[in-house]
Amino acid sequence: MKQTVAILGGGHGAHAMAADLVSRGFSVNMFEMPQFRDGVRDLFATRRIHATGVIQGTFALDKVTDDIDEAIDGVRYILVVTPAFAHAEYARLLRGSVSTDQVVLLYPGAFGGLLFRTVFGDGECPIVAEVNNLPYDTRLTGPAQVAIYGFNKVNIAFMPADRGADLIGEVRAIHPFDKVYTDVLEAGLSVVNPGVHSGPCLLSVTAIENAAKRPFFLYEHGVTPASCRLNVQVDNERKAIGRRLGYALTPIEDFSGLPEGYSWQELYMNLHGNIALTPISGPHDLNSRYFTEDGPYGLVPWSIIGKAVGVETPVIDSIINIYNVIHERDWWAHGRSSADLGLDGLSVDQIMTYVRTGNRTASEADQFGAVATG
Repeated sequence: MKQTVAILGGGHGAHAMAADLVSRGFSVNMFEMPQFRDGVRDLFATRRIHATGVIQGTFALDKVTDDIDEAIDGVRYILVVTPAFAHAEYARLLRGSVSTDQVVLLYPGAFGGLLFRTVFGDGECPIVAEVNNLPYDTRLTGPAQVAIYGFNKVNIAFMPADRGADLIGEVRAIHPFDKVYTDVLEAGLSVVNPGVHSGPCLLSVTAIENAAKRPFFLYEHGVTPASCRLNVQVDNERKAIGRRLGYALTPIEDFSGLPEGYSWQELYMNLHGNIALTPISGPHDLNSRYFTEDGPYGLVPWSIIGKAVGVETPVIDSIINIYNVIHERDWWAHGRSSADLGLDGLSVDQIMTYVRTGNRTASEADQFGAVATG
């Protein structure tokens, strides 16, 4: 009997994942928010996705719906395949509908496991797992059509971490996760995209603004020696945060196959001209998720956690501050916060217990929340 999974989201990654899972024998229920239904009307009408690239064919879905209860009814695994800025809305949507014997997987996570736990509350909660990256390099090429250029190695963490050992065997039927992180805090610090996109995006702002006049391809035009030097510094700062918390972070190495301690030259040679990345067009404007996801939902929480544990992040902070200016928005206020993640009032030891067990006890004596949000 085929296993049925629910895929929530209607973008590039969701289409690629649906095609991939159907190609491997899964039945797929796909959900899109009612307000975005018109954008995927062909998918609703045909229930079929045409894929090209490393996965080829036309794949029939079991259901395509904008009714969340219909989408998740009877399924064990709920895969949320959306940008991080949609996580809060999906968490609120699932609250009260998802059962404790279901498992929610977030692609990519960006501390979403903690956010979902905060939204669901401290009562009986489903297990939430988060993945550090999309498993595919992919883009929509037309209505219900997706090009899948390549596969990415991906790692996973569970909230609470203590439940991971019971689940990892069956979860690997969905994706062959390379590594199980210690917990969702390590997973959030290991999200790949902010460490890959930040340098090329920041240093290509004017080219991206002019993309309507001249085509822009990030990995072809934006990956330069200077942008790779910037990426190395971003990665070094988040690794320093990881060391303070006891993690040996290697997200860029896991993604690229580079050795630990890689140089900017090695990073440049790995990204520029990469056959799976070079064909990816864009970003085409400054509101791309390469800015509005990677900054507030990647760089901001990294900085917050860094300050809480006494690690300075001057390059990360500078990028966020420049994004504040070019977007005319305070991403410090609108990104992932300590309160979003349920960390206010917890000591570092209490945080580590919380992500391991799902239990937390606030301490008035501790200043984690005050430092992180101040």
